[in-house]
Amino acid sequence: MHNKNSRPDNEILLQQQKLGIKILKNCRNELYRLFPYLDGAFASVAYQASDKTTRIGTDGNLFCFSPDFLLAAYCKSPSAIRRGYLHMLLHCLYLHILPDQKYQESYWNLACDIAVEQIISRENRAALEPDLPCGSTESFHVRQACFKETGGSSLSAEEIYHMLITRQFPCTPAELEQAFLFDDHSFWKENLSPEKAACIRRKWDKIRSHTGQGHHGISQNAGTSIGTQEEEIASLHKSRYNYRRFLKRFAVPREEAELDTESFDYISYTYGMEHYGNLPFIEPLEYREGNKLEELVIAIDTSGSCSAQTVQQFLAETYAILEEKENFFKKMKVYLIQCDCFIQDVAVIHSEEEWKEYGKNVKIHGRAGTDFRPVFQYIEERQKQKELRSLKALIYFTDGDGIYPDSKPDYETAFIFLKKTKGMELVPSWAVRLIADL
Repeated sequence: MHNKNSRPDNEILLQQQKLGIKILKNCRNELYRLFPYLDGAFASVAYQASDKTTRIGTDGNLFCFSPDFLLAAYCKSPSAIRRGYLHMLLHCLYLHILPDQKYQESYWNLACDIAVEQIISRENRAALEPDLPCGSTESFHVRQACFKETGGSSLSAEEIYHMLITRQFPCTPAELEQAFLFDDHSFWKENLSPEKAACIRRKWDKIRSHTGQGHHGISQNAGTSIGTQEEEIASLHKSRYNYRRFLKRFAVPREEAELDTESFDYISYTYGMEHYGNLPFIEPLEYREGNKLEELVIAIDTSGSCSAQTVQQFLAETYAILEEKENFFKKMKVYLIQCDCFIQDVAVIHSEEEWKEYGKNVKIHGRAGTDFRPVFQYIEERQKQKELRSLKALIYFTDGDGIYPDSKPDYETAFIFLKKTKGMELVPSWAVRLIADL
């Protein structure tokens, strides 16, 4: 006799699938509150129950999940699934889902997992911390040892892959896999065809260009958590790049009080001094016209993706600009701004002496995510308050990974890189891209 209280297995499975999709949507909504700038990425994946996996995975279009796994894992630790959702989304944003066959599959998969997990860890969000650290105390210690080996910076999957194959980690690959595994990477193989790979790449390149995502992670390029770390810079290395020609584009003509030795008539001056005592016939001209900079804003990316050595070189490049007297009038106004995802420090330099004094005890503030927009907003505020009246140029030293403004400002902007990076591709068309060829 049929039990009226029982339901067919397929109806139970359908309810599990619906509940699984509801869980993933809930995770998406909670993550959106933490990372609103990833809205395009959140909207670009759909959810589907699948019998091809016993876990959950993505091919860049779908999050495919086993209902049994998802429901059990969510009941055990909702935050672990939230973190796993972001884990998979980062795989998509950084195109890990398009495997290069030159890499050994097992090491590449592991490198990608370590790369995105170190990015998430750097966000330091309580909502992303599992109730049980990484599933076990042993796994937690493995992860900590791994992050320590990377020097506290978020390395790319390619860099981590190299560390794995050269055995630079203190743990075995099996231990690392146990500690970092979340999703099923077998779905990545579906992207091996040139046609699908090209389609996936176009999709996520477009999404990344709108969210500001580069190849070093949210904390490094578009994080919203403010950095609190402070570093001292012992010394400033000399730059080998000449900015004079570049800065001449923004020079303005103005008379400046100084001796114009080129227009000075020494013959008349000497004659008067010799024949009439201390009465020269012609006084030196007190003013001369020159084309120089009155105002300039120099911004330095102090986010976590820029190492202390990189920031130190940014300062060296800044020194190269400011020490050239021919670049500036004597009365100048140079804003030196440190910014990660927030304005961290602002120094206004009015003379070479002030710059030298500032450079003696430079401290770097920040080390969080990267958002270029606060600098542009800060400049706009200074312009409205008439503190900046004739700004012609903003020079922004960066590694390129961050959120860029949507529109062109009323002054020229140059993003300057120490070397060619993939982050350069994200620079808006209205800005200048310059490599300080060191």
